[in-house]
Amino acid sequence: MVKTGHDASTDIRPVRFDPPTAEVGDIEVLSLERMRVRGGPDEFLTPQRLDFDMLIRIDEGAATHTVDFTEHSLNPGDVLWVRAGQMHQWGRIDDIDGPSVLFAAHAIDDRTRELVRASGTAIPNVWPAAVLEGTPVAEAWALLISCGLQAATGDLRDAALAHATGALLTQLALAQPADQTAGPPATHEAYIWFRDEIDRRFSEWHQVTHYADRLGYSPRTLNRLARAHTGRSAKQLIDERVVLEAKRLLSHGDAPVAEIAEQLGFDDPSNFSAYFRTRAGVTPGAFRKAG
Repeated sequence: MVKTGHDASTDIRPVRFDPPTAEVGDIEVLSLERMRVRGGPDEFLTPQRLDFDMLIRIDEGAATHTVDFTEHSLNPGDVLWVRAGQMHQWGRIDDIDGPSVLFAAHAIDDRTRELVRASGTAIPNVWPAAVLEGTPVAEAWALLISCGLQAATGDLRDAALAHATGALLTQLALAQPADQTAGPPATHEAYIWFRDEIDRRFSEWHQVTHYADRLGYSPRTLNRLARAHTGRSAKQLIDERVVLEAKRLLSHGDAPVAEIAEQLGFDDPSNFSAYFRTRAGVTPGAFRKAG
């Protein structure tokens, strides 16, 4: 299933995709009960950062699950999606059961992945049972679980698992909650490129002009697209991503603030502290102590 590692530079405990056998491939379907047994009692006690995606359906019990500083209450029928790179914290995993699927990003074909990413300005982490009622999501889960139980091995089984996982992701995208979490579809390809570049470059580029030069659009165009899709400026979207990463590093590790500043592209720790205080309302040190 997974392998726990240690990032000495930040003290964040990464969890890497590590299938139990080579035959499993890049997608593994298993129950939460099996995950608990394989991981052991200490695996689920501290915050984690996955280098793969994890989808869970709650069939029995209830618990809380925290993803990037937001606590979610999980109940029967709810679906949770923790994406690679997000920080998450298990609640009482012993109190819940249901199926899960773990998969590396490259296991899903590019077109499906891009369509899902473009389905909303922000993809939610939780789909409540009431939102999924009457949708084909249950059937997509059933297909995926059946594929995971197949005894066959090889390329055909891997392809079946990939298609079934893609079907589940697309059905979830179609069933996004109709609230401010998901946002409207990301319809303009330039906005999607801009959003993706922020994810790739936020620790190097903090100014809109960097992204405008990279994408071949003017800063004014990126601002217009950002406001049309999110109601926020292009600079605000960049700052939100930088601050999110700063919060992750401050909350889930004990690296010095100066080291975090350097990781996030600031040449002076005092500049980083002022930047963070302006946008988060507290200093980095105060945020760390409050956590």
